[in-house]
Amino acid sequence: MKWTVVVFVMAALFCGDAQAVVALAGTRLVFDGRFHEATIDVSNPGNAQVLIQAWLTDARTDQAATDALPFVLTPHLAQLPAQGRKTLRVLYQGVGMPADRESLLHLYVLEVPRRSEASQQLNIAVRQRINVFYRPAGLVGDPADAAQRLAWQWNPKDYAALKVHNPTPFHVSLHELALNQIEIAEDLMLEPFSSHSLQLPEPLTARSTGSRAGNLSFKALTDYGGQREFCAPAQDQAPFNARLRSPGAFSSGASSSIGKC
Repeated sequence: MKWTVVVFVMAALFCGDAQAVVALAGTRLVFDGRFHEATIDVSNPGNAQVLIQAWLTDARTDQAATDALPFVLTPHLAQLPAQGRKTLRVLYQGVGMPADRESLLHLYVLEVPRRSEASQQLNIAVRQRINVFYRPAGLVGDPADAAQRLAWQWNPKDYAALKVHNPTPFHVSLHELALNQIEIAEDLMLEPFSSHSLQLPEPLTARSTGSRAGNLSFKALTDYGGQREFCAPAQDQAPFNARLRSPGAFSSGASSSIGKC
């Protein structure tokens, strides 16, 4: 999933000194349930000490109700020296989360602005958010294959809708979904065992002739934040699955490449 960065303006005044933004070592964190904890590094690339505050939330509510979560994040508050690094540890108490599927949390890291002695100043607090996936031990299947197991199917009652079902216990994060090279969604995260309906844009629905063939393509994120490309000939009625796109299957910029999945 992409980083979410929120900037808070603390005082609408001028400040001559720009602050460095702390950097997280990854764009997502997978907590493997076989282990007691998961870690991620936070670094300070700047030339001055900074203070950071970190916390976890339930992704469903996105509220900092940490007392209701069976996780502990440490340190909650820490100082990072110039060019320094700190390891954040996420620990699970062992009970309280579903055992048959992944659960999604949000990890927030807030860089607390330094106080300036200047009479006029603009203090900016930068808050970063990444997804944390708690993956219980013993889940059936391989998360790397989850994107290929998605079941796609046209909505029999609505030509302009393409349905997708995730039959796996893993979250699947998709980007740049397109049909016949026309974007139908920029981002889509499918929860375990969930379904979603995608409404097609007007350029696609305007071409409807009764046949619902086409070429579906998208990118899926890996556990490490990388992207893998998938494609599939979209069948008219039956459910279908996408497969990993082979190198060179699509020649860049060539419209004749449509259909060569």
